[in-house]
Amino acid sequence: MYVLLIAPFLLLLGRAFVLQVLERRSHREYVESLRIHLRSLDAPRGRILSRDGVVLAWDEEELVAHATLATDFDEVEKILGQERKLQLILEGRLTVTQVEAASLQKAGVYIEKRYVRKYRGTAPHVVGYVDASRNGVAGVEKQYDSLLKGKLGYELVSISPSGKTLGRLLTSPPLPGKDVVLTIDSRLQEYAEELLKESNHRGTIIVQSINGEILAMASNPGFNPNDLVGGIEPRRWEKLVNDPNAPLLNRATSSLYAVGSVIKPLYAIAYLEEFGSEQFVVNCPGYYEYRTSDGRVAGVYKDWYSPGHGVTDLRKALRVSCNVFFYQLALKLGIEKMKLWADKFRLASRTGIDLPGEVEGLFPDPSWKQRRFGEIWYPGDTILCGIGQGFILMSPIQVLNFFNTLANRGTCYTPHVLLEIFDPNTRSKETVQPVVSFTVDLEPSVWSFLSNALVEVVSYRDGPADEGTAYQAFRGATFQAAGKTGTAEVGKPGEKSHSWFAGFSPVEKPQVVVTVLLENAGAGGEAAAPVARKILEYYWELRK
Repeated sequence: MYVLLIAPFLLLLGRAFVLQVLERRSHREYVESLRIHLRSLDAPRGRILSRDGVVLAWDEEELVAHATLATDFDEVEKILGQERKLQLILEGRLTVTQVEAASLQKAGVYIEKRYVRKYRGTAPHVVGYVDASRNGVAGVEKQYDSLLKGKLGYELVSISPSGKTLGRLLTSPPLPGKDVVLTIDSRLQEYAEELLKESNHRGTIIVQSINGEILAMASNPGFNPNDLVGGIEPRRWEKLVNDPNAPLLNRATSSLYAVGSVIKPLYAIAYLEEFGSEQFVVNCPGYYEYRTSDGRVAGVYKDWYSPGHGVTDLRKALRVSCNVFFYQLALKLGIEKMKLWADKFRLASRTGIDLPGEVEGLFPDPSWKQRRFGEIWYPGDTILCGIGQGFILMSPIQVLNFFNTLANRGTCYTPHVLLEIFDPNTRSKETVQPVVSFTVDLEPSVWSFLSNALVEVVSYRDGPADEGTAYQAFRGATFQAAGKTGTAEVGKPGEKSHSWFAGFSPVEKPQVVVTVLLENAGAGGEAAAPVARKILEYYWELRK
């Protein structure tokens, strides 16, 4: 009787002795082999949207299967098939579907959830792209990386010696990044990109609201940011960065050009402010002979219109873009006053646009030339600066900034591409307000004169010597506009000039500013101006 009662206790005692004494070491090793792992959980990056609600950049969820020591590959083959099972074995990881992931987890496969960046392809130079680590490296992706990045989550998981996940002890979910809404209008942007492609020229189109909001910024050629996500083969990258057409370059903000005649309104302002009502009239025979003090001809400078514009005053000189007039006006002003007024309008300064890679322009003076070349300043340097040639270099965004100031009659708004920030975690929204960059105070009569002259550039009809340089391009337009053409020589034999147009619309209470640059496309009135008309027509069509 007592034996029957004591026997079970003896068995339990014996088993306990075996476990705690004889097998103590092996069980301790097993328990200690169980590990608590801290795993980071990828956070979705914020979306980038256009002002009209089109998603330009977003994250897509991707499930990645990882083989472990606990993986039952027979079960894996039943789920994925032999070919994909081999891929998992050889590579150690495999992208799978949601349904596959649920079954694979039961077969000892670890499933990782990660995010892949995707792009619509619209405005690639503005939107930018991310690298393999999902860090922004260009455009808005870089400029607002800290906003777009989410906050990583974490989980504590128990892992068996074979690598199998036994359980999740604690999870702190990731927080998604903030959405950013751009000032870009996707319809206007895509149309601008289409116009550039049709032109078959490298170049850029920028359309800006009068308050600084960039509505479109197209640079040609472009690129597909989806090709750069997750890394790119070194050979392909080398080919891309060494491409002579520089598709990664944002020509709107990061490239400098001779500006040609689009700068002439600056000198008109300088003359009117410095000399007041004094009349300045020249006779243009199609060329200008610069003579030294002893009457010797030191240089002959041609007009773009070889028959000559005849008797030309300031208003006509702006309308027909008479080079002979501005050669002599430059000498009358002198390079110091030209530089003074260029600085007032911050022509060569960075505009402060919220995109990485903006470059500074150049408006030279004698001290710059001495530092740069160790040479003195010659009258010929002043003459060439008078028509936007010589050493003057500006980016298209700087030209746009100048015309924004003209359209606003002295008030320049900082160009920007960020419109709103939306936090999905708090459901809060922050709207970016326009910022005045600087002001230039001029007599009202100067602004009126300039506005009327720039209207005539696109609307004055007469013979070839008197017609506005953009009249043919804008003939029959149903909207008001004012602007200036530019034809900038590049100094290389056999290459066509760069083609410019910059202007605003309407004339009274302007709403929009546009700048078009087409590299090596020829005369501004024949190449850039027709493109500017098309983009302005579409702008007004969208607002009907």
